[in-house]
Amino acid sequence: MNKPHGVLSHPTNTSTELTISDFLKEKYKLSGVGDVGREGIVHRLDRVTTGLMVCPIKDESYILFKRMFHDRDIKKYYKALVEGNLPSKTGEIELPLKRSSKNRKKREVNKDGKKAITKYSTILQKDTLSLIDIKLITGRNHQIRAHFEYLGNPVMNDVLYGAKKNSYLESDVICLQSYRLNFSFKEKNYDFNIEEPEYFTSVINM
Repeated sequence: MNKPHGVLSHPTNTSTELTISDFLKEKYKLSGVGDVGREGIVHRLDRVTTGLMVCPIKDESYILFKRMFHDRDIKKYYKALVEGNLPSKTGEIELPLKRSSKNRKKREVNKDGKKAITKYSTILQKDTLSLIDIKLITGRNHQIRAHFEYLGNPVMNDVLYGAKKNSYLESDVICLQSYRLNFSFKEKNYDFNIEEPEYFTSVINM
């Protein structure tokens, strides 16, 4: 699936809106495929993030994909627009993350956190922003957002992680997209790709 920004992957304790999991339950009559309230969801994207998700709709595939994500057998690639220019055009960020002590909605770099590794390369660089290609080695919650905030290059419009509000963008969108997923399933290789959303181009050309 290509998840739109502004949509939750699955319900939360406080949400009443329709989510990706609700859509899957209605369209495919899912019952018992995954945890209650998270049917069809083996990995998630934040509400403000857009892009590709794998959503198993059968018990057998759900169990397989859950293990594949846990074992890091699925390669996950993102594109992001970040503020400013990075210290180097390519790099590997290995900084542990845990829930922020100051804001429970965030993650922060902390020596007591869980191991988190993000690889990146710069595609385009301008005075005020950079378009980067990201490969996630681990998949911690808010990993990309927290790592690039720590570097001083937050994802554009990600106000929660220190970015400036961008007047061209809605409040429920940041410039972060899951654009490619690669994996092998039942001895066949799958490689899914999507184009960058239009608002990336709009921000670059501002």
